[in-house]
Amino acid sequence: MVSGGASASDDAPEQSAEGAASEGAAEGAASEQVAAEDAVSEGEGAESDGGEPEVAVPADDPELEPFVTGPLAPLTGSLTTDLSLAQRRALAVKVGNGDTKDRPQAGLAAADIVYEVLVEAGFTRFIAVLHSEIPSRVGPVRSARSSDFDILEDLATPYLATSGANSTVRREMSEAARSGTLIDIGVLRMSAPYARDRSRPSPHNLYFHYEDLGGGDPDSLPGGIPDTPPAALFEYGSSNSPPLDDAAGVTVAYTTLYGGEASHVWDHILGGWVRIQDGILHTTETDFGVAEIAPANVVVLWMSYGRSAADRRSPQAISYGSGQALVLTGGSVHEAVWERTEDRVGYRFADAAGNPLTLSTGSTWLLLANTSRPWPLAEVTVLSASQSAQLLAEARAARERSEQEGGG
Repeated sequence: MVSGGASASDDAPEQSAEGAASEGAAEGAASEQVAAEDAVSEGEGAESDGGEPEVAVPADDPELEPFVTGPLAPLTGSLTTDLSLAQRRALAVKVGNGDTKDRPQAGLAAADIVYEVLVEAGFTRFIAVLHSEIPSRVGPVRSARSSDFDILEDLATPYLATSGANSTVRREMSEAARSGTLIDIGVLRMSAPYARDRSRPSPHNLYFHYEDLGGGDPDSLPGGIPDTPPAALFEYGSSNSPPLDDAAGVTVAYTTLYGGEASHVWDHILGGWVRIQDGILHTTETDFGVAEIAPANVVVLWMSYGRSAADRRSPQAISYGSGQALVLTGGSVHEAVWERTEDRVGYRFADAAGNPLTLSTGSTWLLLANTSRPWPLAEVTVLSASQSAQLLAEARAARERSEQEGGG
């Protein structure tokens, strides 16, 4: 299965190896501001009902044991026992991915939702959305793009953490902040939550520490307690129409000079879709060590990218509308149609007959694959079970060899 992709340029001040000279200056200044900020904070993973109704889950023996009840985390659909989640804003962090120096990133395994968005020359960048759990640090933090602001409209005025933006994107961000789309907590507005990791090269070493937001005082957080928590962006369930035969993964590739390739393949032991990028097992730093990235759901959304007003070389995702999709959930791959409209939050998925497709509870990665020129076209390939197993085995074996060589 093949569809279109995008080549891009930086809307943000990262234009040299990645696009812009202006971010180098902005991040250099930010580096000086945050050079002393090297304390690692630990996020309190708070979850609450977020306005969701309580659900009853049978105990091991429902005839003898009382039901276990609790609210749902809105951005994962998972049962939670933390009742404070309704008083926390979602946190969106722009995380670098276009350079091997960005990896392994920190905090991606804790994200409820990750959007992978095309930027310049076939590179992609992440918007990591954290709500039900916030780890010690997230990053490396990179610059904003024009694509970000429509995407964030679903999240009930989240925080947006960035390393900066070029002048046009900064104006767009200010407009989004004034309209209530987001609260700008980028490093150009405040330095306290950010610190440089001097063991990694700049600009791939800026990290966000949630516990330092608001001076570490929960009562002093920017914007205060939200009026409403985020709402669910997806429908969750288990009864879907039959999936594609012998399908256990997907690859999305941008075959340009600088473009990359990302695959997600099913691992029934982890119960998730393990990510492999450019043939290398994609891992992330967690509070407990380095772990494989393996979200419960992966959705490939074919969509158009226009041209950003910030830079004629920069693509901008058209994230409202509809198009084809692949929904990877519960170990199965489904062909689907996606829809997102301005009168309700989130995405809806349906099969060819119009029947709803639901996701498994847990984290979701959305890969926004471009279909329009002049940007490079995304090439999307469905992987068979044997192809997926081989790709995963080779990636894990390569990582093991690398660790042995490094340890030796």
